[in-house]
Amino acid sequence: MSRFVRRISMVIVVLMLAACSGAAEDQSAPSTTDESDAASGGGEESAASDVSTEGMQVAYASDLDPNDVADQFGIQEAGAEVTALTEDSAVAAGLNNGDFDIGNIDATAAIRAVQGGVPLTIVYVSQTTPEFVMVSQPEITDFDQLAGQTVAYHSPGSLTEIVQRELVRQNDPALEDQIDWTVLPESPNRASAMVADRIQATSLEFLDVAALQEEGDYNVLGSWGDLEGESANALATAWVVADSYLDENRDEVVAFLQHVQDGYDSVYEDKDAWTEMATETLPDVDETSLGEAYDYYTDVGMYPQSGEPPVTEQSWAGMDAFFRQIGEYDQTASPDMVDFEIVAEVSGN
Repeated sequence: MSRFVRRISMVIVVLMLAACSGAAEDQSAPSTTDESDAASGGGEESAASDVSTEGMQVAYASDLDPNDVADQFGIQEAGAEVTALTEDSAVAAGLNNGDFDIGNIDATAAIRAVQGGVPLTIVYVSQTTPEFVMVSQPEITDFDQLAGQTVAYHSPGSLTEIVQRELVRQNDPALEDQIDWTVLPESPNRASAMVADRIQATSLEFLDVAALQEEGDYNVLGSWGDLEGESANALATAWVVADSYLDENRDEVVAFLQHVQDGYDSVYEDKDAWTEMATETLPDVDETSLGEAYDYYTDVGMYPQSGEPPVTEQSWAGMDAFFRQIGEYDQTASPDMVDFEIVAEVSGN
């Protein structure tokens, strides 16, 4: 049986921030309250141990995927609990309502939320490099063949949409308006739709690309690395908190993020520990595929590494220039959206 059939499809829930009252239903991700020696960087005591982070509530914008496994080392060490929602907007609303303490969402979603008046602050980076790859049906080998075809992405404004639209624009700007763009949340669901021939192209996470190509001769049309200009500065996902929570719990936020960074460091050092964690978190994925995913993630430097801040004011400006250039938003994203002091402290600078 295909692993796409075994994985549970999520139901799309469109949540408007202005109307959200925190009553949206959520899905509980696997418990992350057990301790892990690997998350502390080989047993060394973290500076974060001086402040209690036990019971912190962490919100994700979707089901946990293989690229989220690295986060779980630090989350477990922190004694935090994870809830998986359906959209970035749900996480932002939940943080604003006080339902959660810290969230993990697309960097662009965080920017748009702040520009829309939601009092959030980006306090760190989770994934420094967007991993999405654009794939097409076997008969589609060139962008020009996408005219009149259906192309799916996770949600409006998501990185899954950005990478595809920008790849199309670079090939032929007029082609963008000739494509039937559609929303289909979650990479496994889009992969399943490709297998069922319900869509002709989409952007997928690395693991789903590999699994899809085991099902047939699907083509890779491009990835984030094929984008031109300032795209190299684009961040994938970020850790965000409500301003009111940060004002009252700054030490706890820093301590949590230090646990997370310790976890990232241990991931780079220990493939076996990552694979074990991934197998526990994603039991339906075979170990060989997980190993290939690990190699990809570490090769591209997907996660922050101690000693090197994952975002600076200079790189933020470059990212902002890219996203405004492609029309992701119009207003300049102020660097005040980021607490660079926390970023420097957590990264060790």
